[in-house]
Amino acid sequence: MTVVTLTGHLGSMGTIAVRVARELDYALADRELMTEAAAALGWSEEEVASFDERTSGLGGRLTRMLRSFIERAGMTNVDPMMSPGALEAVLGRTYGETAVPDMRADDRQYIETMKSLILELADRGSVVIVGRGAQALLADRANAVHVRVVCDQAERIRRIAERDAMETSAAAERVRDSDVQREAWHQKYFSIDYRSPYLYHLVVNSGKLSDAHAAELIVSLVRKKSPRPG
Repeated sequence: MTVVTLTGHLGSMGTIAVRVARELDYALADRELMTEAAAALGWSEEEVASFDERTSGLGGRLTRMLRSFIERAGMTNVDPMMSPGALEAVLGRTYGETAVPDMRADDRQYIETMKSLILELADRGSVVIVGRGAQALLADRANAVHVRVVCDQAERIRRIAERDAMETSAAAERVRDSDVQREAWHQKYFSIDYRSPYLYHLVVNSGKLSDAHAAELIVSLVRKKSPRPG
């Protein structure tokens, strides 16, 4: 029951996380999918089924995991932030919104909720967690594989400009701002330099490797660390 953490700068990840999750048949927990899965807690069964179909089975699985997380939190009297609406708001917060130097009350609620969720996901295993300090929080977990995805800044700027139909100058500003915010975020909540290769089992360069090849390397590592039965 391995948990895979993937960490990278804006514009570096591409389709790697999705490919790894699908190849391993793991749940995927990234910011966008987690936010939508939290919203889906209040949807009808038909809407959840449509969400699951649209995400090739990733969305429905994560929605069920979040529902279980909220139910367990309620049974153990965990923070009242553990409601569908509050959880959606927490999961939707960006690095920029939460990386300001001062530790505010809502920052403490935010990070405690994130930590509780990541630990719950790790306890379940068979999940790919993207970002949110999982490599630090799960650093000592024997069942965790930590991977950093790197890519040259110029290439990341090109990708963001193309993806979001932006001018190169605007994309460059977004990438630089994001880099600063992510570094500040990891320092604030976990006191780490998340760029350090020593935090990871594997570092892959998505500027030199295709997403498919990078995912293949990660999947191979996970399977060797935790062989499948038979």
